[in-house]
Amino acid sequence: MESLVFQENVTACDVCDLVHTIPPLKRGERFVCERCGHTLLSFREHVEKHIFGTGFSSLLMFFFALLFPFLGFSNNGAERSVTLYNIVSILIIQDYLVLSILVSLAIFVFPIAYLVTVLILVWSFNKPYIGLATKCYLTRWVVVIQPWLMVDVFLVGILVALVKMNSMADIQLGLSFWAFCAYVLLLLKTVSLLDRRWLWNQVVGQAPQHHIDLPPKQASQQGLIGCHFCGATHPDTAHHCSRCGHSIHTRHPKSLIATIAFLIAAVIMFIPANVFPIMHTTFIGGEEPSSIMEGVLLLWSLGSYPVAMVIFFASVVIPLAKILSLSWLCWQCAYPTERETLPKIKLYRITEIVGRWSMIDIFVVAVLTGLVQMGNLIAISPGPAVLSFAAVVILTMLAARSFDPRLLWDNENRVVSDLLLEEKSNG
Repeated sequence: MESLVFQENVTACDVCDLVHTIPPLKRGERFVCERCGHTLLSFREHVEKHIFGTGFSSLLMFFFALLFPFLGFSNNGAERSVTLYNIVSILIIQDYLVLSILVSLAIFVFPIAYLVTVLILVWSFNKPYIGLATKCYLTRWVVVIQPWLMVDVFLVGILVALVKMNSMADIQLGLSFWAFCAYVLLLLKTVSLLDRRWLWNQVVGQAPQHHIDLPPKQASQQGLIGCHFCGATHPDTAHHCSRCGHSIHTRHPKSLIATIAFLIAAVIMFIPANVFPIMHTTFIGGEEPSSIMEGVLLLWSLGSYPVAMVIFFASVVIPLAKILSLSWLCWQCAYPTERETLPKIKLYRITEIVGRWSMIDIFVVAVLTGLVQMGNLIAISPGPAVLSFAAVVILTMLAARSFDPRLLWDNENRVVSDLLLEEKSNG
């Protein structure tokens, strides 16, 4: 019989706070929350070998992506090719430092740091070469950085940039482009293989054991706190997780205040992001600025309907929908209604997942700036709206992460309790 790979007593759902007794899990099995459907634990066959294989292969593909030409184009006999590194270096040379930092973090710093850290942790399982404190620090780094990985968004941004360029020049895809595609796919596979609770269980060991009441209740109703970092549960008198060392709270302190503050800042930045040009195009000495909507209309006029719709939804619809959705969820927390909580949770999950895809337009501008630099003949440079729009994306992502969905379930419990009391009093 196959040996167990995860043995732990209980855990609390990150989304609804329901405490679950974890059954003994084997490879290939997963465990979901019975109330909200959130996946709590997931394992694959030979997960350690797969993580090490895909992670190392992803690093290798990234190394190849740096060696050869990445993209090239030709226009009226003039030719130009760039490497992946050139996209960032040209932004630095032209004094677009903040934009270069954003691109560097997206395609260089965060993904490589994530892969290297994961490989070190998997290699160090059951080995004394690295101290426990160091392992905990590295594992916390993996948990923090994972939501900010955007290589897949950057790849889609490259494809959109190529569609925009196809109308004015001939595009060549270099060897590094295909290596970068493989790097992105392998990185995404590595992320999908890595389960946060499983990783903490392997690195540090089992969480504290507890006996819970049946039927299952929220952790706050059983005198427990669930750690959002490692999934361990502790008495509600604890202030720090005994396994990962992270501070723990029954509910995120000032969650609604932080979320609303981020949303207000995002709304303020959304105005200049759509009013001012996001890109300047110089063609035979003439300069033409274009805003986000002007770029969408240009793609539509060129017949690139799918790409125009992608940019429209990613750069206009998603940021607005995210701001409105989170604002409505905050309102529901402050003034609860009898609406079912599960649809609200589904809305929150969608909002959290799609938010980072709004960075497509930022990456499109960065790629075009690095590629199209041919003096007065043709050149592209970022406009003043780039940083404003990047701020909108980051602020809405921070708003989603600061929002505590467990507050919605707390309100549902209050509404149910009030209805029961009302029925008893009427009876």
